[in-house]
Amino acid sequence: MAWKRREKVAIMEPLSMVSDVMSQILREESDIIIEGTLSNFISLKSLLELRKLDVVFSEVYDANTSIIEGLDFLRKLKAQFPAIDMIIHTEIEIPALLIQSNADAIYMKQLGVEGCRASAAQILNATSMVSVLFYEDRKLRYDFEMLSDYEWEVLIMFSQQMSITEIATKMKTQYRRISRVKHIIMDKLKVSNNVAFSQFMALAGSKFGEYPPVSLK
Repeated sequence: MAWKRREKVAIMEPLSMVSDVMSQILREESDIIIEGTLSNFISLKSLLELRKLDVVFSEVYDANTSIIEGLDFLRKLKAQFPAIDMIIHTEIEIPALLIQSNADAIYMKQLGVEGCRASAAQILNATSMVSVLFYEDRKLRYDFEMLSDYEWEVLIMFSQQMSITEIATKMKTQYRRISRVKHIIMDKLKVSNNVAFSQFMALAGSKFGEYPPVSLK
Protein backbone atom coordinates (compact mmCIF):
# COMPACT_ATOMS: atom_id res chain seq x y z
CA MET A 1 0.00 0.00 0.00
CA ALA A 2 1.33 3.41 -0.92
CA TRP A 3 0.74 5.51 2.20
CA LYS A 4 0.17 9.19 1.40
CA ARG A 5 1.50 12.08 3.46
CA ARG A 6 -0.73 13.19 6.33
CA GLU A 7 -2.96 10.10 5.97
CA LYS A 8 -6.13 10.49 8.07
CA VAL A 9 -7.09 7.21 9.71
CA ALA A 10 -9.93 5.83 11.85
CA ILE A 11 -9.89 2.55 13.76
CA MET A 12 -13.09 0.66 14.57
CA GLU A 13 -12.10 -2.11 16.99
CA PRO A 14 -14.30 -3.49 19.80
CA LEU A 15 -11.37 -5.10 21.66
CA SER A 16 -9.66 -2.31 23.60
CA MET A 17 -6.26 -4.03 23.76
CA VAL A 18 -6.11 -4.39 19.98
CA SER A 19 -7.33 -0.82 19.49
CA ASP A 20 -4.67 0.53 21.89
CA VAL A 21 -1.84 -1.35 20.21
CA MET A 22 -2.98 -0.40 16.69
CA SER A 23 -3.24 3.25 17.70
CA GLN A 24 0.21 3.22 19.27
CA ILE A 25 1.83 1.64 16.21
CA LEU A 26 0.12 3.95 13.75
CA ARG A 27 0.99 7.03 15.80
CA GLU A 28 4.64 6.01 15.55
CA GLU A 29 4.30 6.72 11.82
CA SER A 30 4.75 10.50 11.65
CA ASP A 31 2.63 10.97 8.52
CA ILE A 32 -0.43 9.16 9.91
CA ILE A 33 -3.09 11.13 11.78
CA ILE A 34 -5.49 9.13 13.98
CA GLU A 35 -8.86 10.85 13.63
CA GLY A 36 -10.66 8.43 15.93
CA THR A 37 -10.46 5.10 17.75
CA LEU A 38 -13.99 3.72 17.96
CA SER A 39 -15.61 0.60 19.38
CA ASN A 40 -18.81 0.45 17.33
CA PHE A 41 -20.20 1.07 13.86
CA ILE A 42 -22.58 3.85 14.94
CA SER A 43 -19.64 5.95 16.12
CA LEU A 44 -17.74 5.18 12.92
CA LYS A 45 -20.67 6.35 10.80
CA SER A 46 -20.91 9.58 12.82
CA LEU A 47 -17.19 10.23 12.37
CA LEU A 48 -17.40 9.68 8.62
CA GLU A 49 -20.24 12.19 8.38
CA LEU A 50 -18.16 14.79 10.23
CA ARG A 51 -14.65 14.33 8.89
CA LYS A 52 -12.89 13.44 5.65
CA LEU A 53 -10.92 10.22 6.13
CA ASP A 54 -8.38 8.44 3.95
CA VAL A 55 -8.26 5.02 5.63
CA VAL A 56 -10.57 3.00 7.88
CA PHE A 57 -9.33 -0.02 9.80
CA SER A 58 -12.32 -2.07 10.91
CA GLU A 59 -13.31 -5.31 12.58
CA VAL A 60 -16.44 -6.92 11.10
CA TYR A 61 -18.46 -6.92 14.32
CA ASP A 62 -19.10 -4.82 17.39
CA ALA A 63 -20.93 -5.58 20.66
CA ASN A 64 -24.34 -5.03 19.05
CA THR A 65 -23.70 -6.18 15.49
CA SER A 66 -23.49 -9.63 13.95
CA ILE A 67 -20.88 -10.58 11.37
CA ILE A 68 -23.41 -10.28 8.55
CA GLU A 69 -24.69 -6.90 9.82
CA GLY A 70 -21.12 -5.63 10.15
CA LEU A 71 -20.19 -6.74 6.65
CA ASP A 72 -23.37 -5.14 5.32
CA PHE A 73 -22.35 -1.86 6.98
CA LEU A 74 -18.86 -2.04 5.47
CA ARG A 75 -20.23 -2.98 2.05
CA LYS A 76 -22.48 0.10 2.08
CA LEU A 77 -19.69 2.24 3.50
CA LYS A 78 -17.37 1.37 0.62
CA ALA A 79 -20.14 2.13 -1.88
CA GLN A 80 -20.85 5.50 -0.23
CA PHE A 81 -17.19 6.49 0.22
CA PRO A 82 -15.29 4.75 -2.62
CA ALA A 83 -12.23 6.97 -2.15
CA ILE A 84 -11.66 5.67 1.39
CA ASP A 85 -9.20 2.78 1.65
CA MET A 86 -11.08 0.24 3.75
CA ILE A 87 -8.93 -2.32 5.54
CA ILE A 88 -10.60 -5.15 7.42
CA HIS A 89 -8.50 -6.34 10.37
CA THR A 90 -10.34 -9.31 11.80
CA GLU A 91 -10.21 -12.54 13.76
CA ILE A 92 -13.26 -13.91 11.90
CA GLU A 93 -11.93 -16.29 9.26
CA ILE A 94 -14.92 -16.76 6.97
CA PRO A 95 -13.42 -15.71 3.63
CA ALA A 96 -16.56 -16.43 1.61
CA LEU A 97 -18.31 -13.67 3.58
CA LEU A 98 -15.38 -11.31 4.19
CA ILE A 99 -14.82 -10.64 0.49
CA GLN A 100 -18.46 -9.51 0.19
CA SER A 101 -17.44 -6.32 2.03
CA ASN A 102 -15.61 -5.01 -1.07
CA ALA A 103 -12.77 -4.00 1.25
CA ASP A 104 -9.49 -2.93 -0.32
CA ALA A 105 -7.56 -5.35 1.88
CA ILE A 106 -8.32 -7.98 4.51
CA TYR A 107 -5.85 -9.04 7.18
CA MET A 108 -6.25 -11.72 9.81
CA LYS A 109 -5.87 -10.25 13.28
CA GLN A 110 -3.16 -11.69 15.49
CA LEU A 111 -4.15 -11.39 19.13
CA GLY A 112 -1.89 -10.52 22.02
CA VAL A 113 0.40 -7.49 22.04
CA GLU A 114 3.21 -8.96 19.94
CA GLY A 115 0.84 -10.60 17.48
CA CYS A 116 -1.07 -7.36 17.03
CA ARG A 117 2.15 -5.44 16.46
CA ALA A 118 3.18 -8.01 13.85
CA SER A 119 -0.09 -7.77 11.90
CA ALA A 120 -0.06 -3.96 12.09
CA ALA A 121 3.51 -3.90 10.78
CA GLN A 122 2.44 -6.16 7.92
CA ILE A 123 -0.27 -3.66 6.98
CA LEU A 124 2.09 -0.69 7.18
CA ASN A 125 4.64 -2.44 4.99
CA ALA A 126 2.18 -3.70 2.38
CA THR A 127 3.03 -2.76 -1.20
CA SER A 128 -0.50 -3.06 -2.59
CA MET A 129 -4.09 -2.82 -1.40
CA VAL A 130 -5.54 -4.31 -4.59
CA SER A 131 -5.58 -7.93 -3.43
CA VAL A 132 -7.58 -9.49 -0.66
CA LEU A 133 -4.81 -10.67 1.63
CA PHE A 134 -5.13 -13.46 4.14
CA TYR A 135 -2.20 -15.49 5.40
CA GLU A 136 -0.01 -15.96 2.34
CA ASP A 137 -0.04 -19.76 2.39
CA ARG A 138 -3.84 -19.82 2.33
CA LYS A 139 -4.97 -16.92 0.17
CA LEU A 140 -4.85 -18.85 -3.11
CA ARG A 141 -7.57 -21.18 -1.79
CA TYR A 142 -10.01 -18.30 -1.25
CA ASP A 143 -11.77 -18.27 -4.58
CA PHE A 144 -15.33 -17.11 -3.90
CA GLU A 145 -17.72 -15.18 -6.14
CA MET A 146 -19.30 -11.85 -5.24
CA LEU A 147 -23.01 -11.86 -4.48
CA SER A 148 -25.31 -9.43 -6.27
CA ASP A 149 -27.11 -6.82 -4.17
CA TYR A 150 -30.31 -8.89 -4.38
CA GLU A 151 -28.53 -12.09 -3.34
CA TRP A 152 -26.86 -10.26 -0.45
CA GLU A 153 -30.23 -8.91 0.71
CA VAL A 154 -31.65 -12.44 0.71
CA LEU A 155 -28.57 -13.74 2.56
CA ILE A 156 -29.08 -11.16 5.32
CA MET A 157 -32.62 -12.43 5.83
CA PHE A 158 -31.42 -16.03 5.99
CA SER A 159 -28.90 -14.95 8.66
CA GLN A 160 -31.87 -13.56 10.62
CA GLN A 161 -33.27 -17.12 10.62
CA MET A 162 -36.10 -16.29 8.21
CA SER A 163 -37.55 -19.14 6.14
CA ILE A 164 -37.84 -19.19 2.36
CA THR A 165 -41.58 -18.58 2.72
CA GLU A 166 -41.04 -15.58 5.01
CA ILE A 167 -38.40 -14.12 2.69
CA ALA A 168 -40.59 -14.60 -0.37
CA THR A 169 -43.44 -12.81 1.40
CA LYS A 170 -41.22 -9.92 2.48
CA MET A 171 -39.65 -9.62 -0.98
CA LYS A 172 -43.09 -9.89 -2.63
CA THR A 173 -41.97 -12.71 -4.89
CA GLN A 174 -42.50 -16.44 -5.38
CA TYR A 175 -41.17 -19.18 -3.10
CA ARG A 176 -39.54 -20.78 -6.14
CA ARG A 177 -37.48 -17.66 -6.88
CA ILE A 178 -36.07 -17.39 -3.34
CA SER A 179 -35.31 -21.11 -3.34
CA ARG A 180 -33.39 -20.64 -6.60
CA VAL A 181 -31.53 -17.62 -5.18
CA LYS A 182 -30.59 -19.65 -2.10
CA HIS A 183 -28.94 -22.29 -4.29
CA ILE A 184 -27.08 -19.59 -6.24
CA ILE A 185 -25.81 -18.15 -2.93
CA MET A 186 -24.73 -21.59 -1.72
CA ASP A 187 -22.90 -22.22 -4.99
CA LYS A 188 -21.08 -18.86 -4.88
CA LEU A 189 -20.08 -19.31 -1.22
CA LYS A 190 -19.22 -22.99 -1.80
CA VAL A 191 -21.63 -24.27 0.86
CA SER A 192 -22.33 -27.91 0.09
CA ASN A 193 -25.79 -28.60 1.55
CA ASN A 194 -28.76 -27.16 3.45
CA VAL A 195 -27.49 -28.32 6.87
CA ALA A 196 -24.12 -26.64 6.30
CA PHE A 197 -25.91 -23.49 5.09
CA SER A 198 -28.08 -23.36 8.23
CA GLN A 199 -25.00 -23.73 10.44
CA PHE A 200 -23.19 -21.07 8.40
CA MET A 201 -26.10 -18.64 8.84
CA ALA A 202 -26.37 -19.36 12.58
CA LEU A 203 -22.71 -18.36 13.00
CA ALA A 204 -22.83 -15.37 10.64
CA GLY A 205 -25.98 -14.05 12.31
CA SER A 206 -24.57 -14.33 15.83
CA LYS A 207 -23.42 -11.30 17.77
CA PHE A 208 -20.07 -11.08 19.51
CA GLY A 209 -20.33 -13.07 22.73
CA GLU A 210 -22.87 -15.50 21.30
CA TYR A 211 -20.12 -17.37 19.46
CA PRO A 212 -16.94 -18.67 21.20
CA PRO A 213 -15.21 -15.79 23.03
CA VAL A 214 -11.79 -14.51 22.07
CA SER A 215 -8.85 -15.49 24.23
CA LEU A 216 -6.16 -12.80 24.51
CA LYS A 217 -2.82 -14.43 25.26
